[in-house]
Amino acid sequence: MRTTIRRILAGSSVALLAALVPTVPAAADSGQGSRGHVHVLLKSNLVGSLTSDPVLFGGVVPGTVDWSTSRSKVTVRTDGRVDVRIRDLILPREGNNPLPLLSATLVCNGVPGDMVGPVPFSTRGDARIKDTFAVPDRCLAPAVLINPLDRSGVYIAVSGEA
Repeated sequence: MRTTIRRILAGSSVALLAALVPTVPAAADSGQGSRGHVHVLLKSNLVGSLTSDPVLFGGVVPGTVDWSTSRSKVTVRTDGRVDVRIRDLILPREGNNPLPLLSATLVCNGVPGDMVGPVPFSTRGDARIKDTFAVPDRCLAPAVLINPLDRSGVYIAVSGEA
């Protein structure tokens, strides 16, 4: 019986001590992850925009024509490095891409932020962006918008699944 009481008292003491000792808050997300390690912030397929798609992030509108893509991907790391591989991002009605350039915008916390590019955009609908975004200290619900030319208020593709 004494052993049982001692165990209860010891367990209660540990619980009380744990409640009284100040805890160290989780490391602030500085974009580097814990101990300065770089992690993947976003890895996603890209989907072409449709004229019927919604206005996103407080005013970014879809392109004025429908776009489609079959094999486009984006990866953003916590240190801001971005790799966008765009394949077959075309106007389905025309069967090609009429734009000479495109850019990418990082969205964090529901707000469009840094833009990289523009880069050359082939008539086949292919482009590659390897650059670095300025990532805020906290980037919740990250997304990437693909912009025609360098127009930040319009998207022709977006990270995610249709």
